[in-house]
Amino acid sequence: MSEDDDTTAAEASLRKAVEQLCGDGPGDGSKAAQEAAQEAAQEAVQEAVQALADGSGKAWTPEQEKQIGAMVEQIRKLRYLNRPGGGWWRRRREWRAREQLVNMMMASGPELLNEAELRHWKSHAMVELLLKFMDTAMRKDETVEALARIEALNAVPYKDYQQARKKLAEKEAAG
Repeated sequence: MSEDDDTTAAEASLRKAVEQLCGDGPGDGSKAAQEAAQEAAQEAVQEAVQALADGSGKAWTPEQEKQIGAMVEQIRKLRYLNRPGGGWWRRRREWRAREQLVNMMMASGPELLNEAELRHWKSHAMVELLLKFMDTAMRKDETVEALARIEALNAVPYKDYQQARKKLAEKEAAG
């Protein structure tokens, strides 16, 4: 499947999700019809997110995907252990987790680590986005905004992520 096919599938899924979420659609207004429409909309959104997530741009081998997945989990573990507070034991576990991540990077290379770091950031940003809209029913403009942000999030390459992170670090250091 080519990259254009992935883009077309993602766009079709997004259109379907927007139609399901925004369209009033034919219905008798009953609770069962509303629940069925809501389930269809949720499935369409999941399909759209999956279609966007699959189009990562670079084709990784199954072995590389496993290594990237392991590094993402190690990054999550390291960031969890790196939170404030704790004691000597947590710092020791953090040190071991950092050492294990370095060993993984040495075995697989910096390109896979960059991809793992990017995927970790994207999943964290996706969770933040979904949490923003989870407590209320989404209006049409909110749906369009969320889908646009999902598209933009999935289109970010590592170079752009690295530049944005560098600017943020400089801004925090200056302020």
